[in-house]
Amino acid sequence: MRVPLTILAAPLLAATATPALAQSVTPPAPPPVLSFNPDAGVVVQSDDFRITAWGFAERLIDPDGKDGWRRVRQGAEFDLPRITPHLRAAVVYEIDLTNSDFFRNGPFRRNFENLFVSLQDADDPGKFRLLFGHNTHILSRDDNLSSGNLPTINRSLVLEEHGSVNTFGAQMGFQVQRALSPKATIQVSLGDNRGSLNAGEYHDSIGRSVAGKLLLTPINDAQGGRKLTLGFASDYTSGITNRSFTLATAIAAAPLGSVPATGGKLTFEADAAYTFPLAGHPATIEGEVIRSRFSGSNSDVLGGYAMAQFALFDTSKAGDLDLFLRYDLVSLGQDSIAGRAQQRAIRTGFNYNLPYTGKLVSLHVEYAHNSVSGPTAIITNANPSDEVRIGLRISLQRYNRH
Repeated sequence: MRVPLTILAAPLLAATATPALAQSVTPPAPPPVLSFNPDAGVVVQSDDFRITAWGFAERLIDPDGKDGWRRVRQGAEFDLPRITPHLRAAVVYEIDLTNSDFFRNGPFRRNFENLFVSLQDADDPGKFRLLFGHNTHILSRDDNLSSGNLPTINRSLVLEEHGSVNTFGAQMGFQVQRALSPKATIQVSLGDNRGSLNAGEYHDSIGRSVAGKLLLTPINDAQGGRKLTLGFASDYTSGITNRSFTLATAIAAAPLGSVPATGGKLTFEADAAYTFPLAGHPATIEGEVIRSRFSGSNSDVLGGYAMAQFALFDTSKAGDLDLFLRYDLVSLGQDSIAGRAQQRAIRTGFNYNLPYTGKLVSLHVEYAHNSVSGPTAIITNANPSDEVRIGLRISLQRYNRH
């Protein structure tokens, strides 16, 4: 009896077809829906849509006074599916629950530290980002999103004394950031300084405040532990009225003196930070210089700081202890007043990321010695007291200082 060829070939065809069939019906493993990135926060991922949520709280303890929450912030970025292979839209917000009456007024108006929409690089917003919204000022070293990773309780005196961006900078407007190369990035912003979502009076006349910044990273050796960053910025803000530039102590921001600050503000800023290994431990030295001139009041301010940080040890069992020493100097004057006011602060202390917390919980202790001198037409408190604060920081982003 002759057996048809198709019958003889059937077992062979079945043997070869079955594995291919099984392989084709096995779907790839889906990405995790919910995860935690200690450098970013809580991440929810669904295909090409992603939500990244962060938050931090800082409680300050005053041995001689009242304790309180300095900041309690929560924010998120909604990365929408790609428009093109390299671009996506995003929505970002951040609220500060310590100063916005969030629970009394509800989640609208006056509650947002940041609120903007952006068109950005789909994989790395640092390469390109175009945004419009609330709080687009770029003069300071901080970006639009607050990480809470300040090496001291406040930034430099001259930055703190420039006040909120509602006082001397842009609140509503546009910003564009573009990486020219792996070592150079530029930023430009156009906005309005007269009001914001957090102010009682709201304005959005784009162009009253213009700022630009160049950020350079000539050294970035992660394996060798060396990194050098340089920043250069300029800002012009017009139409400033009913404002003063106030000197204040380093930690508690107690007023020491002031001069009127009105008209157009022209500011120049430069900063540098260098991280390197020292005796097998990371160390960082950094500094910043800022000068602002106010045309209406014929007043000006010049100031800056220098700081050194050193990691004494960093282990999971013992924690991560960092020591710092800092010197701040501010000089304030007005053409109609003879002499200038000089404010100085020496600040020292430590940051301690607690053991077994993944650098998400840290203890901060800081001491500041304040001094001020100058004409009585500027100085209102010639004998500022020294200050001590203890801070406890809890965050969804780990505290990396170097």
